[in-house]
Amino acid sequence: MDSLIKKPHVYIKNQELVKEKLFKMCNDGKDGLMVISDFDYTLSRYFDSKGNTCWTTHQLFVHGTQKMYPELSEKLLVMCKKYTAIEYCPVMSDEEKSPYMVEWWQKSHDEICKAGFTYQAIEEFVKNSKIELRDGGKEFIEKLDKDFHIPLIIFSAGIGNIIDIFFKQQLHYSPQNIHVIANMMEFNNNDICSSFSEPLIHTFCKNSSAIKGDSLGDLHMDVGVEQEGVVLKIGFLNFDVDNLLPKYMQGYDIVVVNDQSMDVPNHILNLIAN
Repeated sequence: MDSLIKKPHVYIKNQELVKEKLFKMCNDGKDGLMVISDFDYTLSRYFDSKGNTCWTTHQLFVHGTQKMYPELSEKLLVMCKKYTAIEYCPVMSDEEKSPYMVEWWQKSHDEICKAGFTYQAIEEFVKNSKIELRDGGKEFIEKLDKDFHIPLIIFSAGIGNIIDIFFKQQLHYSPQNIHVIANMMEFNNNDICSSFSEPLIHTFCKNSSAIKGDSLGDLHMDVGVEQEGVVLKIGFLNFDVDNLLPKYMQGYDIVVVNDQSMDVPNHILNLIAN
């Protein structure tokens, strides 16, 4: 715990409460542990090693289609700029933001379906994308799967097929402990994306254990999960720190600021598992 507190990029509002939670989780051990996590900008990086912004699963179709589908790319980019400002607005409530997120996802999914992408084309998009695991992310996932057999529930407002393809390409195997709950692209008999799964999942309806997320909507990922134990919430704050940090500290037990690694989750996982 002391080593966590000393890290300059780690913010803990109630240190005593976090100590109590970690003590209880360590005593309970790994057998009762479940990890619920977002994917975009949580398991994946926000910045790459050169300081450039990485992509989310939806942004794969914004940036990855620029050369071959410039009109689609431009439409999605305009929507991205408009609705991202709403998603992270510090003065709007989740209820106020929710209809805008529904509108954004519905419009985006409609445009993606109109383009008629095959599954093979999407695999190539992912292969050439700027979606990257956080430093130590592969270690974190493989420890959960191979060493400790701890379930990892990825509850994402992103695109589940992209997440699945990404893991297969990066890890070179399909972890047995990972369960992805996200918006899934549906393919017709010609292997062309023709629709998305329903109901739609957006940032502020993820109300469904260590919980990790990068947005305030991720705070409610454990709602509806049967549990009697301790819930430890870790938030990754990647930008607009001055405006967003107070709300993140109010909602998360631990806030990790402008750090593109999984050092904190790995540290906590090792404490609990050992």
